[in-house]
Amino acid sequence: MRRLLFTLVIAMLAAPLPAREWYVNNTFGNDSLSGRLATPKGKDGPLKRIRVALCLAMPGDQIFVAKTDEPYREELSIAGRCLRGLRDMPLVVDGGGATLDGTVVAEQGAWRHAAGDVFAMRPRRLTYQQLFVSGKPLTRVMLASTMGIEQELRPLEWALAEGQILVRTEANRLPDSYDLRHAGLQTGITLYNTHHVRVQNFIIQGFQQDGINAHELVRDCELVNVELRANGRSGLSVGGGSRVTVRNSNSYDNGVSQVRSEGSARIAILESDIDKRSVMPFDQVSGEITVDGEPVF
Repeated sequence: MRRLLFTLVIAMLAAPLPAREWYVNNTFGNDSLSGRLATPKGKDGPLKRIRVALCLAMPGDQIFVAKTDEPYREELSIAGRCLRGLRDMPLVVDGGGATLDGTVVAEQGAWRHAAGDVFAMRPRRLTYQQLFVSGKPLTRVMLASTMGIEQELRPLEWALAEGQILVRTEANRLPDSYDLRHAGLQTGITLYNTHHVRVQNFIIQGFQQDGINAHELVRDCELVNVELRANGRSGLSVGGGSRVTVRNSNSYDNGVSQVRSEGSARIAILESDIDKRSVMPFDQVSGEITVDGEPVF
């Protein structure tokens, strides 16, 4: 009898705990609530920030983010022993169609007149950039200098030259009359030293470097129905020995490349749309990228 009880206890300890559900809503959520309900009820209700839900989550949990009219303006890190899943029970972060946005507003007075209807601003993060108006990316023109800048830019086009963001406004309008935002936060979602994670149903835009960066020691992670757009360097960057699968997703309007690999990374892209019209679709520094089972190079 004792042996049977001992065996049952060991089996119970070895069995994974049931997945918990966490809810986030940046409109009416509050980080002092429990996060266990989608709508407020006493001390229960959704959290306000996704990062707080990640701090509370354990292996195999599910985080559900509400789509609201306001983007989630935060950087997320999924890393370490707690933030991972199991083979049959992945850690899921479901955006529900919400936008994760890395843009910021320039400080008051930062925009200076350059020439004609062209104005210039020197951002804090300069290496890679993007410029948005009312949440939508503006068309970038590739320029090496500011010579003849007014002739090179059409209204509401922008360039990055001589350490400045330059934008041409419409006639008789100042930059402050627009809802202008530029890339300020560095990376949307960083994956590091984790496995069996699924990120799904997000729009990720406006980050200074990458929309998603699987830095190192990442395996069996999936990106599903994710839209990676207008980030400074790339939509997705995978490095080290990381392994990432991308399904039913899009990557476009990013600054240098849509998808980037380095080290011994492996990226499997399935039934997805990777834009080839502007910058490099794939920047394969090293590693391996396949699209629907075929290597890209």
